[in-house]
Amino acid sequence: MNRQEIGRLLAGAALVSAAVAPSAALAGDNDLELRRLADRQEVQVLDEKGALATRFNALPDPEAFKSLSKDLGVVFGPRFLAPAETLGEAGFDMGLDLSINTLDASAAHWRALNGDPPSNMITGQLHVRKGLPFSLELGGTLTHLFGSEMFAPGVEMKFSLNEGFFYLPDIAVRGGVNVVVGSSDLNMATTGFDISVSKSFGLVGVVNFTPYLGYNQLIVVSSSRLLDVAPEDPTQPTINEETNLLDFQPEFVFDTEVQTINRFFIGSRFIFGVLNLTFEGAFADNVQTYSGRLGFDF
Repeated sequence: MNRQEIGRLLAGAALVSAAVAPSAALAGDNDLELRRLADRQEVQVLDEKGALATRFNALPDPEAFKSLSKDLGVVFGPRFLAPAETLGEAGFDMGLDLSINTLDASAAHWRALNGDPPSNMITGQLHVRKGLPFSLELGGTLTHLFGSEMFAPGVEMKFSLNEGFFYLPDIAVRGGVNVVVGSSDLNMATTGFDISVSKSFGLVGVVNFTPYLGYNQLIVVSSSRLLDVAPEDPTQPTINEETNLLDFQPEFVFDTEVQTINRFFIGSRFIFGVLNLTFEGAFADNVQTYSGRLGFDF
């Protein structure tokens, strides 16, 4: 690697740092408190001294959790931001992706956030791809939701069914998985596959222009950890001798939800030497994602 390539690599790292830095100022607004997706039912019980005391039962709202998981699954789901062609056996690409995810701020499930209901969520992603033999490509991602402590590391594999023919478009399939970490309340993973079609063109002899489009099927798997609607009350529930049931129960969990989401995407990549710029829109029925990418090919 020569000095110019090292300089470009350092510039890319600086851009990553600059993009992630604003999240510190917004930390917490997009973090989750899933106990807010349950109502508190007051219950009068006898305390250890025989006096009446107010305790709480949890009345969770599983539909709100399901809707929240569906939206966040798209927010953390894979970005495409590349045409169907692969990098080639010796190719390597590193890029920084920035995405704006538009949301329905009036949806009731956003009460689970620390901050106000959002009209959009912004994510930043570090995306590294390496070309392999036989039209294969291996990639790794690290996605961060700004205004939160949540990250999603992921891996992906792409295979080009057809590439490099002068008259025919390139066609590729890709599969991947990522796991959301950093939340004390939420367990979430996304997986799925996509198929894309693209075709490269030269512009005025200095720019390579590649429009692409495709379809993605995204699978979101989510559940909660143990939650408590009354964290301020450390009293442990006891068994009612008459009913043989707990006299109150503030703790609860949301069971595992598995949801399938269909998305369509369209974008364009522009190559200027080792620098590439990509712009893309991805559309689902609940969230629309508009992304840009600055990448470096080595």
